[in-house]
Amino acid sequence: MKLSKNEKIILWGLVKYPMLNDRQLSDRIGVRMSTLNAIKNKMKRSGLIFDRIVPNVEIMDYEILSVCWTSLTRSIKDKGDVKFLKDLFSDHPNTYSSMIFGDTLLSLSLYKNYTDYCKAEHMIVKELHAKDLIPSENIHTTLFPLRISQIRKNFDYTAVLERAFNIDPKNGADVGEGDVDLKKARDKIYHLTRKEKTILKGILEAPDMPDNKIASMLDTTRQAVARHKKELLELGVIKKTRVIDYGKLGFNILCLVEGHYNKIGEIERGGPDVQKFHLPSFFAVYGNSETVSLSLFRDFEQFTKSKEVYLGAMKKFCEMKADPYINLYSPKGTITIKHQEYLPLVEEFLKSN
Repeated sequence: MKLSKNEKIILWGLVKYPMLNDRQLSDRIGVRMSTLNAIKNKMKRSGLIFDRIVPNVEIMDYEILSVCWTSLTRSIKDKGDVKFLKDLFSDHPNTYSSMIFGDTLLSLSLYKNYTDYCKAEHMIVKELHAKDLIPSENIHTTLFPLRISQIRKNFDYTAVLERAFNIDPKNGADVGEGDVDLKKARDKIYHLTRKEKTILKGILEAPDMPDNKIASMLDTTRQAVARHKKELLELGVIKKTRVIDYGKLGFNILCLVEGHYNKIGEIERGGPDVQKFHLPSFFAVYGNSETVSLSLFRDFEQFTKSKEVYLGAMKKFCEMKADPYINLYSPKGTITIKHQEYLPLVEEFLKSN
């Protein structure tokens, strides 16, 4: 899909500023509102871009983020294999995202404790082995305790688009998004009324649906949905994001990086700060001694330059235990099993609160 200059600016603006309405975004990026609205609707109809409402995982009682990836014994082309994987991860609500890149299966999961993680991983691995989809070795699982780790990017494609479209990030200063007061947000999610819980689940289930249709689905009023959604967004209980179908944008390289390191001196929570180097990653998590990230590149030259910047940045902040594991895939071969499906996690949390 080839985009005009206007379409590139609008796509970037929609991803960068998901909280702004059309008029605010029109003013921000300098594009007429009629043009913005028409192009936005066209992109949504084509499936290039879609909205997500995601919960703030920091305010719930999930303590561990698991990033697991493994090579597969065969390419996933058979519809039966795809259905098996979708059914498998549907039965494991702790996994909120899972994808297949070429011959690699990657999953992201949240757990309340280590025991829950062990039980879930045992069952998933057992079922994958029974289907002869994974070898007995080379299963990579990195656990990130959320209290001492930091999810720097969680399917945020802003930097990817800035690099691909040659947009200066200095022109993209954050607007209208202040720091979240975690105490207030946590207090709110622990004291939701029954109606607020129902509306929260409805919003997460249908983030693209207008408030009046969510209200009809939940047998309540549009005003109630709008009021509660606004409050939850302002408090930081939930967050609106926009994600893209990167397979339609001509990216040729998808990169998975797993690195292990030792800190040098006192480093902030979450490991070395490489965010300022503006790497084109859309998922990145840093722990006290390990990191995993996913990035997109137009070509091998861009990948090579970014790799040098990344390694240079890491060496300034830490001592790498070994060269990071880097694997490259074709984005066109991506199969999405689950994509940011947080509703089961939130439902599990709300049961005990």
